[in-house]
Amino acid sequence: MIRSLEVRDLVVIERAELAPPAGLTAVTGETGAGKTVLAQALGLLAGGPADAGAVRPGARHALVQATLAVPPGFWDALDEDDPALPLRELAEDESEVVIARRVPAEGRARALIDGQAAPREAVAALARALVRFSAQHEHRRLVSAASQLAILDAFAGPGATAAAERLTGLRRRLRGLDRALAAARARRERAEREREELQELVAAVEAVAPEPAEHAALLAERERLRHAEGLAAAAAAAAEALSPSDGEGGALATVGAAAAALAPMVPVDEALAGPHGELAAAQATLQEAALALRAYLDDLDAEPGRLAQVEDRLDAYSRLDRRWGPGVETVVARADEARESLRGLDEGAHEVMALAEEREAALQEAIGVALELRETRAEAAPRLAEAVRAELADLAMPRAELRVELVEDDADPPADSCVVWLRANPGLPEAPLAATASGGELSRVLLALHGVAAAGDDATWVMDEVDAGIGGVTATAVGARLRAFAGGRQVIVITHLPQVAAMADAHYRLVKGIDADGRATTRIEPVEGEALVEELCRMLGAGVADAGARRHAEELLARRAG
Repeated sequence: MIRSLEVRDLVVIERAELAPPAGLTAVTGETGAGKTVLAQALGLLAGGPADAGAVRPGARHALVQATLAVPPGFWDALDEDDPALPLRELAEDESEVVIARRVPAEGRARALIDGQAAPREAVAALARALVRFSAQHEHRRLVSAASQLAILDAFAGPGATAAAERLTGLRRRLRGLDRALAAARARRERAEREREELQELVAAVEAVAPEPAEHAALLAERERLRHAEGLAAAAAAAAEALSPSDGEGGALATVGAAAAALAPMVPVDEALAGPHGELAAAQATLQEAALALRAYLDDLDAEPGRLAQVEDRLDAYSRLDRRWGPGVETVVARADEARESLRGLDEGAHEVMALAEEREAALQEAIGVALELRETRAEAAPRLAEAVRAELADLAMPRAELRVELVEDDADPPADSCVVWLRANPGLPEAPLAATASGGELSRVLLALHGVAAAGDDATWVMDEVDAGIGGVTATAVGARLRAFAGGRQVIVITHLPQVAAMADAHYRLVKGIDADGRATTRIEPVEGEALVEELCRMLGAGVADAGARRHAEELLARRAG
């Protein structure tokens, strides 16, 4: 539903604001007042081309802005590839959005949602999803195969509409399963290709059982063993210097002799207690060092061939590093990943099988729904054609011939389509609705189609040219059909016929004038009461003082009340 519409500086409209209620709203005005411009403004929201030449002279830019109510569940029902879906992230309130097109006098036009720039096609898709623009620039969208099929389903009844929604959901689910299945198969194929290498990696790592701490220790041990002779010589010399093997002299004996010399004199002078203690501690430390050096020398000779063992172990580490490194940590991490991938290989086979079974079940369900829906549609198609032909007889198209064709599809699941064929006048060839009707005729056919189908959506309809080329009794019939069609939805009709305008629940009038700079300008104002009677008199081609015209206008309004 359009809660408000604002147009600024577009051609002759300096500023126009509408707040149409639910039901039927009529927009009228004198020729040249700007009714076409208003339709053009709505077309901009629907993605129409932006023309800088349409900016009102002296203005920096033109703006068309609409506040739209969003029905519950709208965003969730959008298909994942719908251009409007990304706008959900930009919408400040999912129940109401403000969309706009800004057309500058110079530069590129912009589309906006809630004040934020957005792709034009995304904003247009959102506008078209919430508002049906039955005007010349939008007719072809309204007679698309999808739109005609939706009309047939709505005519067939709630069961068909529910089945169509269920089928759409199943198709969406199948697309998701197809993507998941393709990804699972790709993962499995990739793992299969890598299986041999993964197994080789795991086997090599398990054979070596590498550990970063061991590798570091081995490197240190190899360095020690490679210099064993020098280390032994140094350790032996140090041990001899501390405590010679023949028991004579040495640093340990010298320090012990010094401590022994001081010991008797410590009681005499406490000042010697400190040096004596230090000498005793040094003697103990030197003794420990001598013992450690002798033990070190014993260890160097404890493992003959140990260097070769260490070299072999480090070679194993080196082979792992060259093949799957660099570094022990990297090799170990890759081995863990390889084990996980090998486990996932078998799990991937189960995943592929489960997804394939789920897809097959969904496919069979979709085929069943599609075939049942096909039968329902096939039965409803001729009834829809007959009902619309009867409606067209009252809408100044008494000789129109209409046929509804259900085009069956042999895909899995079937994706049937619908084509409405129309022969607007005798002697003309039958052709698809989208290619045969004039603007006014197509608007009336759409009105008839949606009227008899009682389309279940709650979108707003904006209708232009629906009254083109008609008058009199036919105009009254069109007005009545529009009023009935507006029951339960919002319909805005741009009209020049008083019979149509009189049926509206609300009425806006475009009024021409001249601004302070002498330029033509148009304002829009709501009319009711006496002002509405005067507007209908104008539309009847008479002045407000014409008693007959006033009587006629009042009679038209009385018909609405009746």
